[in-house]
Amino acid sequence: MSQRELSARSGLTQSHISQIERGTMEPGLSSLVDVARALDLEIVLAPKKRMPAIGNILGSASVTGDTLTSEQRKLVGRLERWLAGGRDQFSIASEADTLKDSLALLRHLPLSADELDRLREATLHLNRWQDDPPSRKELSEFAHAVRQLRNATVHRDRDGAVPRSAYALEEEDDDA
Repeated sequence: MSQRELSARSGLTQSHISQIERGTMEPGLSSLVDVARALDLEIVLAPKKRMPAIGNILGSASVTGDTLTSEQRKLVGRLERWLAGGRDQFSIASEADTLKDSLALLRHLPLSADELDRLREATLHLNRWQDDPPSRKELSEFAHAVRQLRNATVHRDRDGAVPRSAYALEEEDDDA
């Protein structure tokens, strides 16, 4: 992507982008967010102690041979847009928040063919719900199904590897 195109997408001047690229200027947080959004990237803050676990999740995803497809990005994007307009339909706000969090992770995790089929099935509900709004029970079941897909994707056995926990419930003792 050219500096000119990135400038048009991000709203930053081409000069500003050029200075960042050359290393003569460090971008401020707002500039960094603008550039990330223009490149369809997410900026995520994570505790430093959790970075090894996050690295394991991302590393194991890239080893599987699964790749993010444009179909996956479109399906997740469609679900996210639907959720943005339909949050008030959920009886419990935490269900909508959980669904949003699950979709955010599914946006970045490569899906197997079976997992992609499950994501396709989830979006089929949206077609039906355009004519016939869902009940609160249907919404709850839908959010649960997407959460299960997210969990299965994160914890799936990758090439026979020994499953590793992505987190620990207790702090590790550094004195041991």
